Amino acid sequence: MLKNQISSIFLLAFLLALKSISHAQDAVFSQFFNNTLYLNPALAGIEQDVTLNFGHRSQWQSLQFPYTTSQFSLVVPYYKSKHTKPLGHIGGLGVSVYTDRAGENNNFRTTGGNITGAYNLPLDKNYVNLLTFGLQVGAINKRIDPDGLEWGEQYNPFVGFDASVPASEVSRLQGRTFIDVNAGLFYWWTPIQKDGKLLNSANSGFSVAHLNNPNESLLDTESQPLPLLWKYHGGIVFNLSRKATASVNYLIAYQDETTQNNIGSYLSYKVTTFADGKAKYAIARIGGWYRVNDSFIFLTEFETALFKLAFSYDWNTSSLRYNDRGIGTYEINLTYRFATHAPAKSRY
Repeated sequence: MLKNQISSIFLLAFLLALKSISHAQDAVFSQFFNNTLYLNPALAGIEQDVTLNFGHRSQWQSLQFPYTTSQFSLVVPYYKSKHTKPLGHIGGLGVSVYTDRAGENNNFRTTGGNITGAYNLPLDKNYVNLLTFGLQVGAINKRIDPDGLEWGEQYNPFVGFDASVPASEVSRLQGRTFIDVNAGLFYWWTPIQKDGKLLNSANSGFSVAHLNNPNESLLDTESQPLPLLWKYHGGIVFNLSRKATASVNYLIAYQDETTQNNIGSYLSYKVTTFADGKAKYAIARIGGWYRVNDSFIFLTEFETALFKLAFSYDWNTSSLRYNDRGIGTYEINLTYRFATHAPAKSRY
């Protein structure tokens, strides 16, 4: 009974938010740089091989209404000629699907899908300076499943919960599907590497989501425009030795007068492996991040030319830590590249 009451309070608060001037916020990934199509549509242009990616985030498992987010994406690069790799790379196409679920029984659900196109504009013949433009169009469905929920107006002070009493708000709920439009640009500087060179690469990107301000209200008589989501991200990779690099990265996201700031660093090291009698390189990474006024994030990755496995854990530093009993948020990311020519490298 207590669990149902808590879920009811959560859903009631959500509905009240729909009626007010406040807006729902978009999902958050700690590994934003691994969920490229969610971060910035222009990043569909930087993958040199056909790439599959899966990301999953599980948040607040110790609370009564856990929150999970998952995304699957596919990027296919486009070349002027198959004989000009990696030069001649003029863009890429991407497809992604994602889902958010919240509530004790996953009562509140958001499901979306996008098609992304990116165009690469090299600023020199060696692709040292690359500017990429991206456009993303998709559809989002939001809905609440009222089954199993108990509402405050269904409680009788003499007998307790009375299922025979109808909840007036339920009849106004409706699932809603709407078109969503996003755009972005990305600059990547990758100089030709020489011994003793300090800088490995640098990048900077900017994206805007929900350009068409779609109506996301789940109440049939209400209009609730989805606010713009602005993102600015980038980083610098430094060479420490022939095998080691260190990077500094950041993300600033702004939506509906709410700002999220992320800053962190990665240490990457090339590990020598052998296959078919040939030496190959894999990269082991470890890093830490701080999401300002929210959480510390620990990350670790292992990457080869073909696949990447990443794991992160968020340790909450906000007042929510008193309620989650020390159980934070974990996130996993799996990437597979159909690559035959490109060795593993530090991109961030």
